[in-house]
This record gives sequence, C-alpha cells and structure tokens, in this order.
Amino acid sequence: MPLTSRNCIMWIRLFKTLYLIGCTSVMCAVLPLSAAPTRDPAAKGNDCVACHKSEMPLPSKHPSTKTNKLSDCMDCHEKGTDDTVITKIPGSHLHQLAGVTCADCHGSSGASGSKLKPVAVEMDKCLTCHGSGAKVAAMTAHVKPQNPHVSAHYNTDLDCNVCHHQHTKSENFCVECHKFEFKVP
Repeated sequence: MPLTSRNCIMWIRLFKTLYLIGCTSVMCAVLPLSAAPTRDPAAKGNDCVACHKSEMPLPSKHPSTKTNKLSDCMDCHEKGTDDTVITKIPGSHLHQLAGVTCADCHGSSGASGSKLKPVAVEMDKCLTCHGSGAKVAAMTAHVKPQNPHVSAHYNTDLDCNVCHHQHTKSENFCVECHKFEFKVP
C-alpha cells in the first residue's frame, strides 16, 4: 500500500485507539470489538432489518421507518438539535434515506447482486453532488469557532473521508490537536 497522508492518518488512529483501550498484542488488532451488521447493497435506507437482522438499532417504541425518507426523519430529529439524526447514524444511511444508492457512489461494484468488492469512494465523487471544496466551505461559513471546511493546514482540500465516514460513525479530525467541538454528520 503506498504511503499517503490519508492511510498514514488511518494507521495512527488505529494504533492510538488500540493503545487507549489497553491493547498491546497483535491479536487485539484482528479481533472485532463487536459484531457489525451485514452490508446489503439492495437494502433500502429505511429497512433496518435488512442489515441489522434481529439487532434493532432503534428503540423498541420508535415508529416504523419502513416508508420513511430522510425528510420524514427530520420531522422529529431536526438538524441543530441534540436529537438530530444527522450526527447519530452513518452517512451511508443518510444517503440511502435521501435516495442515493450504493451504486451511485461505488459504481457497479456497489450494485445489488454484484459479486465485486465495492470500490473506495474518492473525494471527487463526493464533490460531484456536494459541490467544490469552496462551495462546501461556504455552506459551513457560519460554524464557530472555525469553519471546519477551511483549514490553515489543508485549505479546502482535506479529503472528505477523513471526517465523514459512510459506514461507521463520523469523527471530528480537528480535535486530534485543537479544541473545536464540531458535530460531524
């Protein structure tokens, strides 16, 4: 694997996490911390059971999501509130609820029934829908104390995937060194 700033950051994070949880053996690095849901490219964003099976991620009294779109979720989980769905579920779920399929980002390898391993999604693919780095930065210009999409280190060019993870919880990369309390969707 060629050494890039992106995979270097991923390795640093992995070893930092392992150290923080007290793992000092190589076996810790290969044993899963918990069972992950299966990934089903044919699953709809509102069909939790398709991937999570019997491990329902929603509270038992939560209304059915079978017919929901992202806008339906936002009726109760408004952006900017503590109960927002935007920062609580992986980006892939948000995309699915908004009508963006696996294949839309991963190409035919992400299509239903494909036996191919899905290809990694590069930042350019994100920008085809979300606009240029400068456009994304303009949309978050109001964020205090610092616009998360304008950096003294990377300007507007930091790869989206460093903070915005699609199949795991997103993270605030800036907090590695700074005290910025961004809520990352």
